[in-house]
Amino acid sequence: MRINIDRLQVGMTLDENIYRGVQLVISHGAIINRRHIEMIQRLDLESVQVLETTINQSPENNDDKYRQSVEKFKAICHTVTLGNLKIYDAVKDCLDPILKQIENNEKMAMQLWQIETADFYTYEHSVKVCMLSILLSKWMEKDQSFIEDIALVGLLHDIGKCNIPNEILNKPDKLTPGEFQVMKTHATLGSVLLNMSKAYSEKILKGVLHHHERFDGKGYPTQLSGINIPEYARIVAVADVFDAMTSNRVYRDRMNPYQVFEIMYEGMGGGLDPDITKLFLNKVKRCYLGMEVILNNGQLGIIENVDTLYPYRPVIKSDEKLVDLTNDGYIEIEYLKIQ
Repeated sequence: MRINIDRLQVGMTLDENIYRGVQLVISHGAIINRRHIEMIQRLDLESVQVLETTINQSPENNDDKYRQSVEKFKAICHTVTLGNLKIYDAVKDCLDPILKQIENNEKMAMQLWQIETADFYTYEHSVKVCMLSILLSKWMEKDQSFIEDIALVGLLHDIGKCNIPNEILNKPDKLTPGEFQVMKTHATLGSVLLNMSKAYSEKILKGVLHHHERFDGKGYPTQLSGINIPEYARIVAVADVFDAMTSNRVYRDRMNPYQVFEIMYEGMGGGLDPDITKLFLNKVKRCYLGMEVILNNGQLGIIENVDTLYPYRPVIKSDEKLVDLTNDGYIEIEYLKIQ
C-alpha cells in the first residue's frame, strides 16, 4: 500500500527499494526506524510503498505495553524479595501483552526487544529474553503450549537473582571467585523458589534450573551436556547470551550485534546448542537490514544483505559500492546505529 510519508511510522515494513539517485539506501523488506524516516524525508519523496498489514502496528504504539511489562516484572521481583511466593497471577498478567504482541506482529516484536527502558538490567533483560525465546520457538515451529511454557521460562529464568545480594548483582567490577560462586546459585534458587509456589510444571522448573548449562558439559549447576540439557533451557540460553552481550551492563557497554553474531557462531557446540544458535542467527539478522554503520576504515554505509553462512559478515552499501565483509577480513563494523 502506498502512503504519504507523513503517515510513516516506526515498525512499518517497506515494500519497495528506496534509492538516492542510483544508490540503494533502504532495501525492500526493511523495518522502518526513525533514521529511515529522516532519510526518506530528506529525499523529498511524497509517498512510499509499505506492507498494509504493518500499518497501525508500529512499536511506537506498543512501547507503553512493553514498558508496562518491565515495570510489572520489577514488582514481581520485589514481591519475591519480600518472601511472597504467590506470583503466578502476576506473572500471567505480565506475560499476556508480550504474547499478544508477538502473536499479532512478529516483526514489531523484533523491534521492541531492542528498546532500552528499565533502570535495572535484570528486569528488562528478563522481559527481552522472554520475547526472544518466544520468537525463537516460533521459528522452530513449536506449538502454542510450548510457546506459553517457554515464555514463562524466559521471563523467570533469572528470578533467583532476586535473592542475590545487590552488591554482587550490581558490582561494576569483575566478581571474585567467591562472589561468582554466589552468583551461580541463582539458577538453583530460582528453580527452588518456583517449585515452592506449586504453580509450575517440571519442564518449566528444569528450564530455569539448567539455563546456564553448556553444550560441552562445562556449565552449571549439574554439568549436563548436549541434548541432555532440557530443550527449554537450550532455547533460553541462546536468547540469554545474545541479549546479555548486546545490552549495557554495569561493568561494560553493550557489544556490536555483529561482534556478538561472530562470538555466538564460533562458539556453537561449546556453550550453545549449534542447531538452535544457527537458526536464531539466521533469523535475527533481518532486524539489522537497512541500518546505518560505520566501518573501522571510517566508511559510512547501510547494511544491504547478510550471507546465511556468515551472518556476522554482512554486505554493506557504501558510496554506491557494495562492500562484502566476507571477502575482506580486515574490514569490521565499528559502530551500528540502533534505533
